[in-house]
Order: sequence, then C-alpha cells, then structure tokens
Amino acid sequence: MSTTSERLEQLVESTVTIPTIPSILVEMQEVVENPEGSTAEAASIIEKDPAIATKILRLVNSPIYSLHNPVTAIPLACSILGLRVVQNLSVQATVLDQFSTGTETSILDLNWLWDHSFKTAMAARILVGEVELDVEISPDEAYTSGLIHDVGKVILIEGQTERFEQAMRLSNERAVPLARVEDELFGFTHADVGSLLANRWNLPPVLHTAILLHHATQPNDEPCGVGTLLRAANTLAHYAAGSRCSYKPDLMSGPALDSLGLERDRIRGIIEDVRSASTA
Repeated sequence: MSTTSERLEQLVESTVTIPTIPSILVEMQEVVENPEGSTAEAASIIEKDPAIATKILRLVNSPIYSLHNPVTAIPLACSILGLRVVQNLSVQATVLDQFSTGTETSILDLNWLWDHSFKTAMAARILVGEVELDVEISPDEAYTSGLIHDVGKVILIEGQTERFEQAMRLSNERAVPLARVEDELFGFTHADVGSLLANRWNLPPVLHTAILLHHATQPNDEPCGVGTLLRAANTLAHYAAGSRCSYKPDLMSGPALDSLGLERDRIRGIIEDVRSASTA
C-alpha cells in the first residue's frame, strides 16, 4: 500500500471509530510500568472486573502451573502469574468484553470469528516455542496477538457493516483473500485497523507489528518475523476449523509453512491440537 502511515491513520479514523482504551487497562499499565508496581496493586484492580478475575483464576488453576491445591484468591493468583501475564490476560478479557457483542451481520458468524481467534491464539502460543524468530515475543504475548488479530474485522463490522459485507461477498465470488478486497474497498485492511487499536491502547510494540503484518508475505530466506508467526498461526487455525469460513481466507502455501523449519508431521500435530481449542 502506498499510503503513508500518517495518511493511513487518518483514513482509518475517517471511516471507523477506534474505541478509547478502557480505564482498567490504563490502571494496569500504570502498575506494570511503575518500577515499584506490585502484584498486590494489580490484584486490587483485577478484583473489580469479574471477566478478568475469571480468566486469572482459570489460568492459574490450569495444568500449565500444576498446582497441588486450587487457588481461589486473586492476590495469590496474581503473585503466581506475575505482572506481565496478568496484564496480557487483562487485555484479552477486555477485548473480548468490548467486541464480543457488537453489530450483527448476516454474512459473518461472530461466534465463529471468536472461535477462530481462540484457535489462532493457541497456534501462536505453540509456534512461538518451536520457531526461530528474528525478535523476542513471549508465549503469552503470542497468545494475545492471536486472540486479537482479527479485532479490526469487528470494528469494520460495527462501523461499516454494508461495505464489510460487500467485501466478504466479493472475496468469496472472486476467490480472493478478504484482506486484499478490503484494501480495494477501504484503502486499508482489518490488520491496519487492529494494529491502530493496539497502538492506541498502548499494547507492546511487538503486538502492533504482529497484527499489522499478519497478512504480509515474507521471503523464505529471511528470518521468521512476528507477522509471519501470526500468519502461520492464522493459517493453521483455518485448517483446524475446516471449511466454515464465510470469506476466502489468506492461507500460507506449503513451501511458506515449510520455511518455518517444522516437519510436516509436526504441523499436522499442531493443527490437531488447535482443532480442540474453542475457549480461552
């Protein structure tokens, strides 16, 4: 796209409304960025939000942490998880709460979209531990990027329902990936919108980049970037879901997936693991 970054931002904002950052994320960021910030302060914020508190307790009691006794107190859960994990969980829960109930569209099932986002998040978290990247991204950040990678679609659905439905129809009719049709109709894609949201919400820069580039191609002889990682996760999530997508998805080719350095059997194994992922 030839549009400059500043002009692109102006174009997006003249077309849709980017929601302002929720106050609870502002509070969490202040704690995380304060050298003296503590998990006790984070817990006092989390306890005010049932959705985030539920995610915190679900994770800390999951097999990942293999605790002998269940944790029911938010302060203890935050102490075990640490500030960065708690912050990412706060972002995940807030995004889901903000966008899971929006404008309905006859052509895109929002429940399917969120299931796809969960599957992409799961794939991203698996891949980040097995693929050599050119930058550092934690498994939790990879999961967060997968969970919110398509939030730009929801913003477009809410702000430009008819035009977004037209983009999906054209994607199907022409067998062209949706992002390419969006660029033709809007002058930008849902990846641009999602990255702008991540920037406005002060999320880590690595998330802006991953979301922005998750439909960009990268030469096979270059190190894998976070955009490629997320694009691969998105591809595996589509394979795991089958043919239920209501638009033409943008899938990596076999050679592009091979460039990740994983055996085909391992890729098939990840798809099977992701197929069972339907909740965060």
